[in-house]
Amino acid sequence: MNISDNNNHTGAVKMKKVGGIVLAFFLMAMALNPVSATGSKGGNSYSHPYPYGIEPGDVIIGHNPISDLIIPGYWTHTGLIAYYDYDANDWVVVEAWDNPSAVRLVYLSDFLKRYDAVAILRVDTTDAIREAAVSFALQQLGKPYDWKWWTKEVYGDSYYCSELVWASYMAASGGSVDLDAHPGFTWKYLKGVAPQEIYDDDDTYVIYYDSA
Repeated sequence: MNISDNNNHTGAVKMKKVGGIVLAFFLMAMALNPVSATGSKGGNSYSHPYPYGIEPGDVIIGHNPISDLIIPGYWTHTGLIAYYDYDANDWVVVEAWDNPSAVRLVYLSDFLKRYDAVAILRVDTTDAIREAAVSFALQQLGKPYDWKWWTKEVYGDSYYCSELVWASYMAASGGSVDLDAHPGFTWKYLKGVAPQEIYDDDDTYVIYYDSA
């Protein structure tokens, strides 16, 4: 990934005052530590058309029939699209993953292979907040996976997948963009935030959907 060439590409990530400096720092850091996809659920066996028209801060969401057994709602995993890697010709996703337990980076093409259905959501907010959300998520890299799905925390020591996406937008917006469709207690989701709730929230809308 050659971050220094970003200004020569019209599709490069725009830097705004809010979150831009932090985002630039992490992009340079990633140049020294390129992302690599590790093992994933779903057997890497699904095929989907590669999505276009993506922007940093979009939410990628997937359905895994196996995870369906324990995760409430149809959607079972989610991550935040962070930036475009021109060397790999691929978008990079930041996600909280359980094995190995860490907030990490993966390529979008690898993310798509894991799930029989995938969607990309756009958050109905400003570019500055979207980019600040990406900056927040990148600052959580390396933190362990949070197994306490029944609750959620913006500034935590660990994150599960949808908690990370939710927290990134809460932190970036000062609490005005809450991607939890049921922010209080419910018997289905308890006090946590499931991928389905992010999909159902009024602040998100679908820009891409495919079912293999």
